[in-house]
Amino acid sequence: MVSSLLLVLVSLGLLSLLLFGMSWFEQRVLSPKALIVHAARSRQAPPEHVEKLVARQSERLLQGMMSSPADRADRAS
Repeated sequence: MVSSLLLVLVSLGLLSLLLFGMSWFEQRVLSPKALIVHAARSRQAPPEHVEKLVARQSERLLQGMMSSPADRADRAS
């Protein structure tokens, strides 16, 4: 009885940790803002490449902000 309860708690803890890690990774590494900052700080990327990336990502961000929550839900499904 105690071991099964402990197993459930450990499983919930691991799932929570995994979800937290995925959320952090998406927000800090995969977000458009993070991509723009990384490209701008990179010394190897030519300025034209950074300019194109910033234009694409900012356009995507603006489109996301301009659409209503219902439109975003329709696109997701």
